[in-house]
Amino acid sequence: MLQITRTIDIDAPVEAVWKTLAKLDDVQNLVDSVTRSVYNTDQKEGVGASRTCDVDGFGTVVEEMVEWKDGEAFSFTIEGGPKMLKSALSKWRLERKSESQTTLHITSVVEVRYGAIGRLIGKFVLAPKLRATLSSAVSQVKGHIERSQSPAPRNIEQLPAHAV
Repeated sequence: MLQITRTIDIDAPVEAVWKTLAKLDDVQNLVDSVTRSVYNTDQKEGVGASRTCDVDGFGTVVEEMVEWKDGEAFSFTIEGGPKMLKSALSKWRLERKSESQTTLHITSVVEVRYGAIGRLIGKFVLAPKLRATLSSAVSQVKGHIERSQSPAPRNIEQLPAHAV
Protein backbone atom coordinates (compact mmCIF):
# COMPACT_ATOMS: atom_id res chain seq x y z
CA MET A 1 0.00 0.00 0.00
CA LEU A 2 1.24 3.46 -0.92
CA GLN A 3 0.45 6.50 1.21
CA ILE A 4 1.61 9.90 0.05
CA THR A 5 0.87 13.21 1.80
CA ARG A 6 1.48 16.73 0.61
CA THR A 7 0.93 19.80 2.79
CA ILE A 8 0.96 23.49 1.94
CA ASP A 9 0.10 26.77 3.68
CA ILE A 10 -2.42 28.99 1.89
CA ASP A 11 -2.67 32.70 2.63
CA ALA A 12 -6.45 32.73 3.02
CA PRO A 13 -8.92 32.07 5.83
CA VAL A 14 -10.08 28.48 6.24
CA GLU A 15 -13.63 29.50 5.26
CA ALA A 16 -12.44 30.83 1.88
CA VAL A 17 -10.38 27.72 1.20
CA TRP A 18 -13.29 25.44 2.10
CA LYS A 19 -15.72 27.42 -0.07
CA THR A 20 -13.42 26.86 -3.05
CA LEU A 21 -12.67 23.17 -2.40
CA ALA A 22 -16.30 22.27 -1.65
CA LYS A 23 -17.29 23.14 -5.25
CA LEU A 24 -16.57 19.59 -6.37
CA ASP A 25 -17.20 20.15 -10.07
CA ASP A 26 -14.76 23.08 -10.15
CA VAL A 27 -11.60 21.00 -9.61
CA GLN A 28 -10.59 21.39 -13.28
CA ASN A 29 -10.20 25.12 -12.60
CA LEU A 30 -7.92 24.43 -9.62
CA VAL A 31 -5.67 21.61 -10.83
CA ASP A 32 -4.19 21.53 -14.35
CA SER A 33 -4.07 17.72 -14.55
CA VAL A 34 -7.87 17.54 -14.24
CA THR A 35 -9.26 18.43 -17.64
CA ARG A 36 -12.94 17.79 -16.90
CA SER A 37 -15.13 17.27 -13.84
CA VAL A 38 -18.89 16.69 -13.75
CA TYR A 39 -21.30 15.64 -11.03
CA ASN A 40 -22.74 12.12 -11.23
CA THR A 41 -25.32 12.83 -8.55
CA ASP A 42 -27.87 15.52 -7.79
CA GLN A 43 -26.16 15.78 -4.42
CA LYS A 44 -23.43 18.43 -4.72
CA GLU A 45 -21.68 17.94 -1.36
CA GLY A 46 -21.51 15.56 1.55
CA VAL A 47 -21.16 11.80 1.82
CA GLY A 48 -22.54 10.21 -1.35
CA ALA A 49 -21.81 13.12 -3.70
CA SER A 50 -19.97 11.83 -6.77
CA ARG A 51 -18.09 13.28 -9.72
CA THR A 52 -16.34 11.96 -12.81
CA CYS A 53 -12.97 13.48 -13.66
CA ASP A 54 -10.63 13.17 -16.61
CA VAL A 55 -7.11 13.26 -15.19
CA ASP A 56 -4.00 13.52 -17.38
CA GLY A 57 -1.84 10.45 -16.88
CA PHE A 58 -4.50 8.57 -14.89
CA GLY A 59 -7.51 8.48 -17.26
CA THR A 60 -11.16 8.82 -16.34
CA VAL A 61 -11.96 8.28 -12.67
CA VAL A 62 -15.13 8.32 -10.59
CA GLU A 63 -14.77 9.89 -7.16
CA GLU A 64 -17.36 9.33 -4.45
CA MET A 65 -17.37 11.23 -1.16
CA VAL A 66 -17.11 8.83 1.80
CA GLU A 67 -16.35 11.41 4.50
CA TRP A 68 -17.47 15.03 4.79
CA LYS A 69 -16.84 17.34 7.74
CA ASP A 70 -18.27 20.66 6.64
CA GLY A 71 -15.65 23.39 6.66
CA GLU A 72 -12.88 20.99 7.61
CA ALA A 73 -12.31 17.83 5.54
CA PHE A 74 -13.54 15.41 2.93
CA SER A 75 -12.38 12.05 1.62
CA PHE A 76 -13.33 10.21 -1.53
CA THR A 77 -12.79 6.81 -3.08
CA ILE A 78 -11.44 6.66 -6.61
CA GLU A 79 -12.67 4.08 -9.13
CA GLY A 80 -11.11 3.68 -12.56
CA GLY A 81 -7.75 4.98 -13.63
CA PRO A 82 -4.80 2.65 -14.24
CA LYS A 83 -5.79 -1.04 -14.16
CA MET A 84 -3.12 -1.80 -11.60
CA LEU A 85 -5.05 0.16 -8.94
CA LYS A 86 -6.97 -2.12 -6.61
CA SER A 87 -8.29 0.76 -4.48
CA ALA A 88 -7.59 4.42 -3.93
CA LEU A 89 -8.67 6.98 -1.36
CA SER A 90 -7.94 10.71 -1.31
CA LYS A 91 -8.20 12.70 1.92
CA TRP A 92 -8.31 16.51 1.94
CA ARG A 93 -8.10 18.25 5.32
CA LEU A 94 -7.89 21.91 6.32
CA GLU A 95 -6.23 23.25 9.43
CA ARG A 96 -6.62 26.84 10.60
CA LYS A 97 -3.10 28.17 11.06
CA SER A 98 -4.24 31.74 11.81
CA GLU A 99 -7.20 33.96 10.93
CA SER A 100 -5.69 34.56 7.50
CA GLN A 101 -3.76 31.35 6.82
CA THR A 102 -4.85 27.75 6.28
CA THR A 103 -2.83 24.56 5.99
CA LEU A 104 -4.08 22.11 3.35
CA HIS A 105 -3.19 18.43 3.77
CA ILE A 106 -3.83 16.01 0.91
CA THR A 107 -3.18 12.31 1.46
CA SER A 108 -3.58 9.61 -1.18
CA VAL A 109 -3.75 5.99 -0.10
CA VAL A 110 -3.39 3.51 -2.96
CA GLU A 111 -3.42 -0.27 -3.05
CA VAL A 112 -2.12 -1.98 -6.19
CA ARG A 113 -2.93 -5.30 -7.85
CA TYR A 114 -0.61 -8.02 -9.13
CA GLY A 115 1.20 -8.99 -5.91
CA ALA A 116 4.96 -8.45 -5.68
CA ILE A 117 5.24 -7.23 -9.29
CA GLY A 118 2.47 -4.70 -8.67
CA ARG A 119 4.15 -3.47 -5.49
CA LEU A 120 7.42 -2.93 -7.39
CA ILE A 121 5.67 -1.07 -10.19
CA GLY A 122 3.76 0.91 -7.56
CA LYS A 123 6.95 1.84 -5.72
CA PHE A 124 9.06 2.77 -8.74
CA VAL A 125 6.49 4.00 -11.27
CA LEU A 126 3.19 4.92 -9.63
CA ALA A 127 4.53 6.48 -6.40
CA PRO A 128 6.84 9.03 -8.13
CA LYS A 129 4.04 9.97 -10.53
CA LEU A 130 1.57 10.35 -7.66
CA ARG A 131 4.06 12.41 -5.61
CA ALA A 132 4.59 14.78 -8.53
CA THR A 133 0.86 15.04 -9.23
CA LEU A 134 0.02 15.81 -5.58
CA SER A 135 2.88 18.32 -5.25
CA SER A 136 1.67 20.12 -8.33
CA ALA A 137 -1.97 19.97 -7.16
CA VAL A 138 -1.34 21.58 -3.76
CA SER A 139 0.73 24.35 -5.37
CA GLN A 140 -1.95 25.04 -7.97
CA VAL A 141 -4.75 25.08 -5.39
CA LYS A 142 -2.71 27.51 -3.26
CA GLY A 143 -2.07 29.79 -6.25
CA HIS A 144 -5.70 29.80 -7.37
CA ILE A 145 -7.07 30.56 -3.91
CA GLU A 146 -4.49 33.23 -3.10
CA ARG A 147 -5.10 34.98 -6.44
CA SER A 148 -8.85 34.94 -5.77
CA GLN A 149 -8.23 36.54 -2.33
CA SER A 150 -6.15 39.41 -3.73
CA PRO A 151 -7.93 42.76 -3.83
CA ALA A 152 -8.98 43.87 -7.28
CA PRO A 153 -6.56 46.34 -8.85
CA ARG A 154 -7.65 49.95 -8.51
CA ASN A 155 -8.06 52.15 -11.54
CA ILE A 156 -5.18 54.55 -11.63
CA GLU A 157 -5.52 57.69 -13.65
CA GLN A 158 -3.12 57.75 -16.47
CA LEU A 159 -0.49 60.45 -16.26
CA PRO A 160 -0.30 62.88 -19.12
CA ALA A 161 2.38 61.98 -21.64
CA HIS A 162 4.48 65.05 -20.72
CA ALA A 163 4.60 63.94 -17.03
CA VAL A 164 6.59 60.81 -17.82
